[in-house]
Amino acid sequence: MAARTRNSIDTRQSVLVGWRKFFRDVSSVFEIRFNIMMRGWHWYLMSTLVFPMGMFYFASALAPDSVEATRRAMVGSMVFGPTMLTTAMLGQSVIFDRFQNRLKLIITMPVSRVAYAFGILSFGIMLSGSAVVILIVAALVAGVEFNFTLAVIPIVVMTLLTMSGITLFVVSYAPSPEVGGIMSNLLGILMALISPVYFPMEQAPAVMKAFGWVSPLRYAADGLMKSLSGQTDVLLEIVVLGMFASVCMGIGLWKLRWREN
Repeated sequence: MAARTRNSIDTRQSVLVGWRKFFRDVSSVFEIRFNIMMRGWHWYLMSTLVFPMGMFYFASALAPDSVEATRRAMVGSMVFGPTMLTTAMLGQSVIFDRFQNRLKLIITMPVSRVAYAFGILSFGIMLSGSAVVILIVAALVAGVEFNFTLAVIPIVVMTLLTMSGITLFVVSYAPSPEVGGIMSNLLGILMALISPVYFPMEQAPAVMKAFGWVSPLRYAADGLMKSLSGQTDVLLEIVVLGMFASVCMGIGLWKLRWREN
């Protein structure tokens, strides 16, 4: 009985030590990315504001002069901006770690594949979440009317997880850092531009409408539009984005390049 009790205690202690190491590894990877970002934080701020807000004013100039159309134009930029930032920054982080030998150093620490992935994902969520907040503040300054609901939070988080998973999958096939940078930069921009995020599905051209049925960004834009208009019927968008996030993150973690040939 005493031996069984000791074995049970040793097992619990081993599990506790394992979880502590996992969270330390995640925080270490996050800290590395955060310190690199802080060296040029003002450039990240500019990239968050300049292109998305430029697209907002361009879309709002073409849209009908109404509160709903202006809000939709801002929602499109709130989807486009963080998506572009997530794919570009997350993709470049993984690419640089692979081809500048940082990944070999992280592996020998040792850090597991899952801890590394969660570390860079937590950094990406922090970066893109702050971009959403900045764009909301910019929208309020620009006079866009919002009526917030708590559904904004799960929609934003699941959208970022979805795009993070897709990014991890795509950049795993990059043959060089130059090609990987192009792939990660084009991914978010192309997905946002060919998805109906700046206007409803009903107004989209046939090709864009067909892509909109399978694009997570379309459901993200529709969900944000409802949740920022005070509506609560966003269950469909949350369920669809949850499925996208689960599938994309699973595939992204599975294909994450952990060692070079």
